[in-house]
Order: sequence, then C-alpha cells, then structure tokens
Amino acid sequence: MHSKRGRPKLDCKVHQIRFTLSLREGEDDDLIFFFSDIPERRRAAALKAALRAGGISLKAGSVPITDDLDLTIQGLVFG
Repeated sequence: MHSKRGRPKLDCKVHQIRFTLSLREGEDDDLIFFFSDIPERRRAAALKAALRAGGISLKAGSVPITDDLDLTIQGLVFG
C-alpha cells in the first residue's frame, strides 16, 4: 500500500499575487540585507510576516497616502 506524498489539498480558496521587487543599492540597503539571508523559497513567508508586523493589514483608503512608498505599498497590497 502506498501512502500519498506531498502537501494535503487545501480546503480554502487560494489567491496568488505575484510581483517583482527592484531594490537599489544605497537606497534600499536595509531591504537588500533583509532578503539576502532568506532562502528563495522562504521569501514570500518572510515578506508576509514583515507586512503584517508593519501594519499593512489595514483596509485600502483608511490611511492617508503621503509619499511614493505608501503609493507603492498600497498598489501592491490592494491593487
């Protein structure tokens, strides 16, 4: 008798959101450092944890957008 391999099927709807993040040396060194030690297949989990820790779970429009970074984050999360 063979047992099933791999992850069990999820019983919830999965939403996939894909994006590319371009980081500039000198401007984004903190983020480059953050991602440098995270294995490629763990980066999504690390990014979700960082977004949640930073209060990004707010509803769109509940916080005034004040600069380009806020616009970018709002577009990534709620776009």
